[in-house]
Amino acid sequence: MTALKASQIHNERLTDRHSNPDIDTDRSDQNVVFFKTEDITDDVKKRIADIQSRQKRKIRCDAPVAIEYMITASPEAMARLSKQEQERYFAECLSFVEARHGVGNRLSAVLHLDETTPHLHMLVFPEREGKLDAKSFFKLPALTALQDEFAIKVGKQFGLERGVRLTELLEKGEKPHRHQSVAVYKAKKLKETERKLAELEQTTADLAAVEAITPKKGVLSSRVSVTPEEFETLSGQAKAYAVTKETLAKRSKSLIAREQVVSRKEALLDSSEALREQNKTLSVENSLLRDRESSEKAKNTELRAKLRKFDDYEETKQLLNDTQTALAEANSQLAKEKEEHEKTKGKLQAQAERFEAVVRGARALVKYLYQKFDSKKKALCEVTIQEFADFLEKIPHTQQQTKNKAVEQKRGPER
Repeated sequence: MTALKASQIHNERLTDRHSNPDIDTDRSDQNVVFFKTEDITDDVKKRIADIQSRQKRKIRCDAPVAIEYMITASPEAMARLSKQEQERYFAECLSFVEARHGVGNRLSAVLHLDETTPHLHMLVFPEREGKLDAKSFFKLPALTALQDEFAIKVGKQFGLERGVRLTELLEKGEKPHRHQSVAVYKAKKLKETERKLAELEQTTADLAAVEAITPKKGVLSSRVSVTPEEFETLSGQAKAYAVTKETLAKRSKSLIAREQVVSRKEALLDSSEALREQNKTLSVENSLLRDRESSEKAKNTELRAKLRKFDDYEETKQLLNDTQTALAEANSQLAKEKEEHEKTKGKLQAQAERFEAVVRGARALVKYLYQKFDSKKKALCEVTIQEFADFLEKIPHTQQQTKNKAVEQKRGPER
C-alpha cells in the first residue's frame, strides 16, 4: 500500500519535492488528469475486502494490489506528432488499457507533460473473474500478446513500430534488453552529459588560446597579427566561453553530486530488490509451510478420530470379553444346575415309580383281599401262606404289563 500511495503522489504531483531532476515544476500545471481516486489506498482496501467476502481462500498480505502502466514513445516519434495527435494518441492508450482491465478497475490516469518526453501513467486494480489475479497479466505469453495487440490497435495509427520481440533476439543469439530502473537510466544519462562537458571544456581551452593572441604592429614580424576589431571579437568570444565554462563547471558539479545520489539510490534499490526477492522466497516457503501445517493438522485430526474409534473398539471388545466370560460362567452354572436337576429328577422319578409300584401293589392286595372277603361272615376267608406268596410274585409282572400298556397308549396305533 505504501508503494501505491507513493505512485499516486508522484503521478498527481502532490508534492514539490521530486527525486527526478527532469521534472519541470513550472510546467506541472500542463499535466492532464484523465481520472483519479481521492483516497486510493482506502478504495483498494474496500475492493480487496469485497473480493475476500466472496471467496474462502485468504488473500495474501503481500499480494500485488495494483498494476501501473507507463505508456509513451521514443522522443523522435513524439516530436513528429503534433499536440493534437499526441492528445489523440494518449486517449487511444487510455481506451486500450480500459478495454483490457475494464473501466470499473481504473484507479488513476495522468498524462505528464512536465518532463522531457510526454508519457501516460495509469494505475488499475488487477481483478479478473472476481479474483485478485495480477500474476495472470504478467506471464510471458500475456506480455508478448499485449505488445502485439498495442502495436496493431494503437501504434499503427500513429506510424509507430513494434519493438523487437524476445524470440527474435534469442534466434539471433543476442542478449535481451533488460528493464532499467530510473536510477540506472539517469546514471547512464549523467555519464553521457559528462562526456559532452569534456568536449566543451576542450573547446573552451582552444578558445582560451585564441584569447591569448595580441595584435602586433610591424610588417617584418613572423607572427600573425590581427586588427583591433578582430582582437575584440576574439576576446569577447573567449570571455563568453569562459562564462559558459564556469556555468558548465557548476552544472558538472551538480551533475556529479546527482550521480552520487543516484549511485546511492541505485545501491539502495539493489538492496531493496534483493530484500524483496528474499521476502518473496520467504513468503513462498511460508505458504508451503502453512499448507504443510494444514495437511499435518488434517492428518492429526484423522489419526485422533481413528484412535477414538480404536479406543471405542477396545472398550467394546473388553465388554464382549466380559460378557462372554459371564455367559460362560452362567452356562457352567446352568450345566451344574441341569446336572443336579437331572439327578434330582432321576431320584424323584425312581421314588415316584416305587411309590406307584407300592400303590399298585396295595391296590392289587386290596383287590385280592376283597375277593377273599366273605360278606356273609363279614370276615376274610382263610388264605394260605402259599397262596399269598404266589400273589405277591404276580404283582411285579402285572405292574410291568400295566406300564407297557400305558406306553403303547401314548404312542398310538402303528400305521
